[in-house]
Amino acid sequence: MRHLIWLAAGVALAIPLVPILLFDPRIGVIGRRPVAPTASPPPARAPDTPPARIPDATPPRDAAPVREAPPVREAAPARAGPLAVEVPAPAETATARVAASEDPPALRGAILTPDVAAERGSQMRTLIGWTAHPDRVAGSAAWLDLVGLVFTAPNPALAADTEPGSAADPGDYRRLSLDLTGAPDRAVVVLADQPVAWTVSTLPPDRVGAVGVESGAAFSIRDGRPGLLGGFRSRAFGAPATAPVLDPARYGPGTRRAFCDAARLWAAQYGLPLERLRYTLVENPTFLALDGERLRTDGISRGRVSGQRLAAFCRY
Repeated sequence: MRHLIWLAAGVALAIPLVPILLFDPRIGVIGRRPVAPTASPPPARAPDTPPARIPDATPPRDAAPVREAPPVREAAPARAGPLAVEVPAPAETATARVAASEDPPALRGAILTPDVAAERGSQMRTLIGWTAHPDRVAGSAAWLDLVGLVFTAPNPALAADTEPGSAADPGDYRRLSLDLTGAPDRAVVVLADQPVAWTVSTLPPDRVGAVGVESGAAFSIRDGRPGLLGGFRSRAFGAPATAPVLDPARYGPGTRRAFCDAARLWAAQYGLPLERLRYTLVENPTFLALDGERLRTDGISRGRVSGQRLAAFCRY
């Protein structure tokens, strides 16, 4: 019985080995081993052939000379006929035009005008020469009149067809006269948005800081002299902003703030509180005159605010 058990165990162990012995090509009982490839003989070497001889390009001495062919000329352009089509040159693109010019003003949204930089520089140098030292302006007046000028009629100087004059007297500015001989203790600051050529009279004639100018445009003084101006601000001469010509009856918060900021600036320039200021709006004047506190003009007065009311108006 024991022998049968050992025999059965041996058979059980041998059964998995039988397929391997029969079919594994490495053992070779039934499986066929792969045939190793036979090496092919090397190809036969071709017989050496001498290199082809390059014929000599030099003609023999007894050969006839060879004439060179005449150069081929380009055909002349055909004349334009009924069927001729002329190809236009490629048009210049907007990008090329922009690249050719450096930062054109039109592309920045600016209004194109002639170059007046040299003219403005000459005018500004003249006006600065007529401006008093700031230490002499403070205390030069006991009262300060701010006069806003609004123009609704065309400039008569332009209709006269006059040629521009000098920096002190351009021929195409509005002509206005300012007479301060009747108010030696009052100074005037004029606000305007159009070019004005001023004629100023003072008492004494060499009075210091009698006039100030706040303007969005250029201006001139026809009879200017050193020390006449108490100062000036003009966008035409490089000021980033100037006071608007305020209508005391109609204004917005931005206009009010800009006007009051300028009023404080001029009050500090003359060393005065806001209660010592008076503002008057005048339409289409050609002359202004002060007789004490009275303002005379041929224009139309459009409103006034002064003293405590002006100080309260600018308190925000």
